[in-house]
Amino acid sequence: MCKKMKWVGLVSMMLVGVLSPSTVFADGYIVRNGQPMAEIVTADEPASSVQLAAAELQEYIRKISGATLPLRTGTEIGSETAETLPVRIYVGASRHTEQLDVSAEGLEWGAYRMHSGDGWLVLIGDDTVFTPRGIYGKNRGHWRNEGQKEWDEATGAYWGNPVGSKLWQNYNSEFDLWSYDEKGSLNAVYGFLYNLGVRWYMAGDLGEVVPEESTIELPEVDQTVRPDFDIRMVNYARYSLGSNPAWRDTIIWSLRQGVNKPFGWHSHHGIANITRREEVRENHPEFFALYSGQRELEQRTAAACLSSEALFEENLRFVRFLFDMYDVPVVDVMPDDGFSSICQCDLCRDKATRERGRRGLLSDYVWDYVNRIAIEVAKSHPDKYIKCGAYSTYWLPPENIEQLSDNIIVYLVNARRRYNIDEWDLEMRRQTAKEWQKLTGNPILTFQNPGGGNNTPRIFAEDIQYLKGIAMGEDLWAPWGSGSLANRPGFHHLNYYISSRFQWDADQDIDEVLEEYYHLFYGPAAGEMAAFIDFYETNLRDMKRIDAAPMIEEALAMFDAAKNQVDPESVYGQRLALFEEGLDGLKGHYDRIKDGRVGVPTYTLGREAEKMEEIVIDGKLDEPFWNELPGSLTELQTGEDVVYPTKFKIGVKDNHLYVGILCRDKPGEPLNATELPRNDFALWQGDVVEILLETPEHSYYQIAVNPVGSLADLDRGAGLAYGPRWDSQAEIAAHANEDAGYWSLEARIPFTPSSQDPLHEVVGPAPSADQPWHFNICRQRIRDQETETELSAFSPTGEKGFHNILKFGKLE
Repeated sequence: MCKKMKWVGLVSMMLVGVLSPSTVFADGYIVRNGQPMAEIVTADEPASSVQLAAAELQEYIRKISGATLPLRTGTEIGSETAETLPVRIYVGASRHTEQLDVSAEGLEWGAYRMHSGDGWLVLIGDDTVFTPRGIYGKNRGHWRNEGQKEWDEATGAYWGNPVGSKLWQNYNSEFDLWSYDEKGSLNAVYGFLYNLGVRWYMAGDLGEVVPEESTIELPEVDQTVRPDFDIRMVNYARYSLGSNPAWRDTIIWSLRQGVNKPFGWHSHHGIANITRREEVRENHPEFFALYSGQRELEQRTAAACLSSEALFEENLRFVRFLFDMYDVPVVDVMPDDGFSSICQCDLCRDKATRERGRRGLLSDYVWDYVNRIAIEVAKSHPDKYIKCGAYSTYWLPPENIEQLSDNIIVYLVNARRRYNIDEWDLEMRRQTAKEWQKLTGNPILTFQNPGGGNNTPRIFAEDIQYLKGIAMGEDLWAPWGSGSLANRPGFHHLNYYISSRFQWDADQDIDEVLEEYYHLFYGPAAGEMAAFIDFYETNLRDMKRIDAAPMIEEALAMFDAAKNQVDPESVYGQRLALFEEGLDGLKGHYDRIKDGRVGVPTYTLGREAEKMEEIVIDGKLDEPFWNELPGSLTELQTGEDVVYPTKFKIGVKDNHLYVGILCRDKPGEPLNATELPRNDFALWQGDVVEILLETPEHSYYQIAVNPVGSLADLDRGAGLAYGPRWDSQAEIAAHANEDAGYWSLEARIPFTPSSQDPLHEVVGPAPSADQPWHFNICRQRIRDQETETELSAFSPTGEKGFHNILKFGKLE
C-alpha cells in the first residue's frame, strides 16, 4: 500500500503556510515498493541530537517499509562517488538548508519546521548544544571531593549549589546528550514519523505501534509546529541513569514525546541552599525561625526567619552569584519544605494571616520576602527571573501586595488534579491559577507532586486544556518508586503520554486520542479496556475507601473481560499483563477490605468548643476538657484488661482533632524513651503511643509519640518507603511524671477537606455520622523485648500488630 499522510505534526497545533496537507509531489517518493528512493542528509558535523534524529528517522522508515535510507553528510552528497537518489531529507540546519532558504529562525522551546519541495524535505528546529560553565561536578563523587570545595572558595560562603552539584545528572554519555540541549530537529523527525502513523505509547519496544507500508510518498508541506506550553518537564528520566536498560528506554521515550527540560528551570525550595549546611547554622543562627525561645537549628529543613535582614542579604548575594556564574534564566527562592509555622520573633509573629486558613496562613509573609528579593534583582539583572512555588501555607496569593514584581515566576503546586475531586476544590484550584497569573502579569508554571501514574487521562487532558494561556508549562514529578516510567510502565504510561501530547496541543479531542490509543494499543480488547479505564478514572477516589469491595470487584471483572479478548502471548496480551502488574495495590486493598468491618467499637467525639479553646498543648491534660477521659485501651489481641491502663479523649473543633491520652505506669521506675529526630524508627524500641486515622478520603495515617515527645508521622497509604514524606503538621507535646507513674500527651491535629496538598495534614472532611472516620489508639510498653512487653488498643486487632485497618473503630 502507499502511505498518504495526514499532516498533523507532533500533534496538530499552530500551522503556518500549509500547502494542501494531504497532497504529495507527483513523482516524489521516500520509499517505493520497498526500495529506498531518498537519502538522509545532515551537516558535516551535526549536533548529537541531530545525529540521533537522523538515526531514528532511518530506523523507523526501515521498520515501516523494510527500506534502509542511506545516511549522508553534506560533504558526502557533494562527492562524485556518492550514490544519487531522487529525494533528499535534510535533518537539521546545513549549507543545503541555507541554499533552500529554510532555517530554524524563530523556533523556540522545541518548535520545529517541516518544509518540502521538488525532490527534498527539510526537518529542522533549534539544535543548540548546551555548554556547561562555571563550577560543576562531573559526577557525585567529583562534586563532593572537589567541586564543593572549589564552590566554597569562590563564594566565600557555605552555600548549597542547585546547578553545579547536579549538572552531571543531566548528561547521558550513550547519546552524548544533555537534557538541556535544544532538540528541535529531533522533534521534527518525531513529528514526521507521527504523521506516518508511528506511536510511542509506552517506553520500550512493546510500547510502540509501527504501521507497515511498502511505499511512502514525499509530502508537499510547509508547516511550523509550536507547542502550546513552552516548558514540558516530565521528570521520569534522569539522563545519567541511561545505562540501566529500563531508564534508557524511558529517556528515549521521553524524547519521542517532545518533553524538554530547559536549563535552570527545574529547582525548588531554593532557600535551602542558604540554610541547610551545618556551617551556616553555627555561624548564622539569626537566619532561622525562633520557636519557644530557641532558634530552629536541628531539623534538616529548618524554617527560616524571613524578617532577618542578614538572611535577605545573603540570599540576594547567592541569587546574583548564580546568575553571574551560570547565566541561568531564573533562580528559585522558595522556603524549605515543611514551612508551616511562622517564626515567633518580634518581627515575624504577627505576620501570619490565620483567618485565611492553612493555604493562606503564610502567604503575605512569604511572598513579601520573595517580592523584595525580586525588586532588588531587577536592579542588577533586569533580564533574569526569580521563582517561587505557591505551596502549602503560602499556596494562596498574598493580599497585602497589589502587584508582584514583573520578574517573578510563580509555580503553582498541584494546580491540577490527579483524580476526581469535589467541584468546589476544582474551581478553587482553577480560580487560584488565574489569580496568580494576574498578580504577576506572567504566565505561571505548574508543579505536580506526586505526578501520579494512575490512569486518569480525561482529567489530565481537561486540566491541561484549562491551563492553556494561563501557564507557560509544567514540572510533572514522578517519584522513582511510585509512578515513574521505569516502574510498572504498563500501568503508568497513559497519564504521562496524555500530558506530553496535550502540552504540545491542548486543543485535541481527548475522545479521538483515546479511541486511537485503545484501538492501536489493545487491539481486540480496545472496547473492554476503554470501559475499564473510564470506570477506574471515575471511581478511583472511592475505590480507596474501606467499603469499596463491590466497586473493586466490578472493576476487576471489567479488566478480566479485557484479558479474555486476547491471546496472552500476543502483543496485546503482553501489554495487558504489564498493565495488570499495576493493579497489585488495588487487589491488595480489596483483599484487606472484602469482609468489611465487623463488631468494631464506636467513639463519639467531644464538641465542647469553649473548653477546647482553653487547651494549651503542653502534654499535661490539666484543662477542664480533659477532666473525664471516656476512652480506654484493652489488651491488643484478647480485649482483656491490662496491667498498665490507658485512657483517652478526642474532640473536634475548627478543622482540628484534639487528642489527649493518659498512660499509667509503674511509680518510681524510669520510662523507656529516648529523644529522637522526627521519623526515626528507633522510636519503636521503647514506649510509644500510636494514633491511627482513616478518613473518607484516605486510608490511612499514623502518628506515633513517645514519653519525651519524639514524633513519627507517616502516610501509611503511601507505603513505608514514601510514607515519611507526609507531615501531619500536628502540634504535639508529652509530659512525664515517673515518680507518680504516668505519662501523658496532648495533640492538635489539623485536617482539611481539600486533597490539594496530599503531603501535609490529614485529608478528609470533619468526622460526622454521615461521614465517619475510623481510628485506633494503640500503646506499646516495653521493658524487656522478650518477657515484658504490653500491647493495648482501643479496638483490639486480634493479632500481634496494630495495623489491621479492618479493626479500626468508628469515630463520629
